[in-house]
Amino acid sequence: MSVPTKLMVVDDHPTLRQGFVSILAAFDDQFAVVAEAANVQDALLKVPTARPDVVVTDLHFGQSDPTGGIDLVHALRAEHPQIKIVMITASMEDESLLLAHSAGAHAFLGKEATAAEIAKAIDAVSSGFTHFPARLREVLQKREREPQLSEREAQIIPLVAAGMTAKQIARELTQQEPTKPIVDRTVEIYKGNIKRKFGLKTANALISFCMEFSKRIKK
Repeated sequence: MSVPTKLMVVDDHPTLRQGFVSILAAFDDQFAVVAEAANVQDALLKVPTARPDVVVTDLHFGQSDPTGGIDLVHALRAEHPQIKIVMITASMEDESLLLAHSAGAHAFLGKEATAAEIAKAIDAVSSGFTHFPARLREVLQKREREPQLSEREAQIIPLVAAGMTAKQIARELTQQEPTKPIVDRTVEIYKGNIKRKFGLKTANALISFCMEFSKRIKK
């Protein structure tokens, strides 16, 4: 008899987290939920003891921590590379797919996924495979044709990623180049340009994009 795959479920919403636990409990011969967590810190504290084979996590942890899922993936890949990661999200937009893939997740599903689809994804990553939507190749090719950033837009991206406000960004850039002063209203225009160029619809999407873009530049 095979040993069940050990799972950790991470979601900041208790009801949704319990929903996933209940779904996975139906596959008790295949999976065993060994831990639950509500945020990145909670998950990382529990990993050494629970020793999950697979972490099933949301992409976004609500307004208070919009990049929580991505932060968790980066931390797990750095500290526990043997753990496989399945990301589940309410948003199946291209930007979410790219975020999950770029961060190093092994699988990506929408929250409308059936129990069988979730089980299939977990089995795939447990066996050393990935499980992404078929359109991933197209989305990656599209990213290779990304629009060009202006000098100012390129300067603003890492500052947005650092969580700075438009006023703070304007002050920072003006201090860096006193001969090229900039005000917060102009920063907002540049942020709007970035959103438009890359099809970002919300402030959270912009922050997530800037964080991932900055990490790609550093590699």
